[in-house]
Amino acid sequence: MTTTDASPSSELLRTGWMISSDSHVIEPPDLWSERMDADLRDRGPRVVREADGDWWYVDGYKTMSFLGIQTGARFEGGPDSLRTSATYAEVRPASQDPAAYLSENEQDGVWASVLYPSQGLVIYCVPVHDVVTAAMRAYNDWLADFCSHDTTRLKGIAMINVDDPDEGAAELERCRRQGLCGALITVAPPARLPFRAPAYERFWSTAEDLDMPLSLHVGTDRADPELGRAAFRLDVKNVPPSAFVNKDFQVRQAFADLILSGVFERHPRLRIGTVEHELSWIPFFLDQLDYGYTSRPARGPEWRRFADTSALPSDFFRRQGFASFQEDAVGVRLRDLIGVDLLMWGSDYPHTESTFPRSRQIVSEIFAGLPTEDLERVVWRNAASLYHFEVPVAV
Repeated sequence: MTTTDASPSSELLRTGWMISSDSHVIEPPDLWSERMDADLRDRGPRVVREADGDWWYVDGYKTMSFLGIQTGARFEGGPDSLRTSATYAEVRPASQDPAAYLSENEQDGVWASVLYPSQGLVIYCVPVHDVVTAAMRAYNDWLADFCSHDTTRLKGIAMINVDDPDEGAAELERCRRQGLCGALITVAPPARLPFRAPAYERFWSTAEDLDMPLSLHVGTDRADPELGRAAFRLDVKNVPPSAFVNKDFQVRQAFADLILSGVFERHPRLRIGTVEHELSWIPFFLDQLDYGYTSRPARGPEWRRFADTSALPSDFFRRQGFASFQEDAVGVRLRDLIGVDLLMWGSDYPHTESTFPRSRQIVSEIFAGLPTEDLERVVWRNAASLYHFEVPVAV
């Protein structure tokens, strides 16, 4: 669409506001050196200057450089002009200043944001338990302070390590007391402890009782501490393109385990969502869930039937799932097959692939022709409901 499009949905986007269900902070280099437990601080995340930029190291593992240095650059040149490393001095200042964060996003039509980490995402790939758990706890403290600037417009998502699910449940409770509104868990747990395992029951119950939605964000695969260095496979300078094209395969496995093992049935108020995997895969995935459940013979003790014999696996996804996305125009057209109440738009600010500073334009293009009611649900109502934003009437 162009700025002259006079459809009701485009007019709403021109005059109204949006809530980003998936935005990010950029962690400062001293976050962990100042906040982490003293006995683990030397092994915690730290920044090392190298020839091509500043890089985060966690317990000796090199993870990633700084994001948030090319926000909007993808609109100015081709992919060959974009970088995968930078110095901290190049980081966008607003990504670490809550007042500037709100102001800059206002210019992009975003009134409020749900906040995820940046470096924190790849901490999941570090195959140690004590350092990862302590680093996530320190990050949660920092994030709660960041959001305290304006808790009506900045909602923080805690990072939780579920290597020990009971320990994770205790941290979930602590984060809720701090005012954080949801939690990020690994999208791909170790093979020895899949989400269908009974060990997670206390964790699911705690999330349900606290009304803490759980997020499965792209790029949070958990490296198994029991395997040590053999489990560390991160190499951000050598990633095959297929990894970006097929980024949804881990989240499909996670949801299949959660639904078919009865986690959603046993915890009917538990909400778990896919974040940054886009949408178009969901209708086919749900169809395959139902087909496998209704048309395949049992192949072992884990094949079970729901207590409600009329229920299908897809019913639980549509009742308790949610899906945050950026630019999936095909998925938007399939919204009735997914459930429009599940869909939430996010800008991914300030990452390189963010829609900033063209969020209104991009959303208008992929939502062209949508009924105003559907548009409102996806660009702010669903996120406001899930995360309890107190949205002013003017929005």
